[in-house]
Amino acid sequence: MERKNPISPSMPGDLKYANRIQVINAFLSGGVFSANDIASETGLSRQTVMKSIQFFLRSRLLVSAGKGNSTKAGGKRPELFMLFGEKYFLCITLWPQDLRLHLYTIGKRLVDSLSLTLPLPDSPKAAIDNAGQLALRLLEKNRVARDNLCAVSLSTSGTVDYQTGCLKYSSQSPQWGTNVPLKEYLKPWFGPDTLIFLENAGKMTARPFLLEPELSGKRVLVIFSCWGLSSCLMEGGRILSGKNSLIGEIGHMIIDPNDPEACGCGSHGCLERLVSEGRVRLLLERKRGDYPQSALGAVPVEQVTIPELFRCSQGGDPLARELVDYLAGVFARALRNISLVFDPDRIVFQGDYAQADAFFDKRLREYLGEFQYYPSGGPFEIRYDRRPLAEMDALGSYTALVERYFDAPELYMEPAAE
Repeated sequence: MERKNPISPSMPGDLKYANRIQVINAFLSGGVFSANDIASETGLSRQTVMKSIQFFLRSRLLVSAGKGNSTKAGGKRPELFMLFGEKYFLCITLWPQDLRLHLYTIGKRLVDSLSLTLPLPDSPKAAIDNAGQLALRLLEKNRVARDNLCAVSLSTSGTVDYQTGCLKYSSQSPQWGTNVPLKEYLKPWFGPDTLIFLENAGKMTARPFLLEPELSGKRVLVIFSCWGLSSCLMEGGRILSGKNSLIGEIGHMIIDPNDPEACGCGSHGCLERLVSEGRVRLLLERKRGDYPQSALGAVPVEQVTIPELFRCSQGGDPLARELVDYLAGVFARALRNISLVFDPDRIVFQGDYAQADAFFDKRLREYLGEFQYYPSGGPFEIRYDRRPLAEMDALGSYTALVERYFDAPELYMEPAAE
């Protein structure tokens, strides 16, 4: 994984720090390596690598992992090293109906996890206290001291202030108000030196795409669809957020200002409302009488989900296809608007809309093709990533913590003399 070097080149001894960063990066896969392995991967001399390894042994970021096998020519068995296994990351998912925790070693080994279906309390502090109490139970169960918890992430709906760790606003929990100090609520539950990072759910579940080398030079739009709709815009291997963290909040793009349904953001006609499960059920209720033979029409309205709609459409159900055609048309208008300001190379659907059938994909491309400015081969690639959102959120959370924890300059500097 490529990461920006956090050490300023103007610092004294910057080459030494840069070497240490290269060495620790080579260990981030969680493997066990010899100094020769690291030298081969980084291009540094074995002597330089050993100096960095000795530094990290002193700071207990690395530990000895015993001896390796001798080469075919025989000789001394090489000493092996690995990331210290008693340092941990905790990833918390706080979504409207889900509370999940994943405990990892810093070497990416999943130690334990738990998942609860738990509606958000009306009080944000109560929501954080629920997460904090469960976190302590998880640490106690796995005999992890709080001082060994290096970093904690929180994946949440809404826009985040990365400087203050506040939730700026979430239309999923409008009763929480604005500028909610979630980071400050989390701090008392963990050690004073524990790094805490907040991120929007749509950006967190998209982070794993940063690990895909083929996307490093492309503009990518990842669309998150679940209890809400948002997205993550990535360019040049980094996530775009903007001064107000609004880049990616496509769910609140106004598509039809005359639509009567009010959105939690305060507007009418938002994309999130027009393609929501609730809107699908409303349209189904209105149109089911026109399709008496429809299998979808026989399903109780409150049980219809977007994946179920796509399943029926894949089977050729005419009512399902009328609704899917509507959804494809709405998304086509939204994607056309987005492409005029971002011009992505690839669109990726996650969550509910990743379950889209071939009919949705066909109609979406046909609607997009009506815009004459697009090339004949289509404006961008369209992919449907069906990996579970919970899995993507956990991986994205771990990735975010690796980036932030290992970008701290103090990890690579000698401790100040007392």
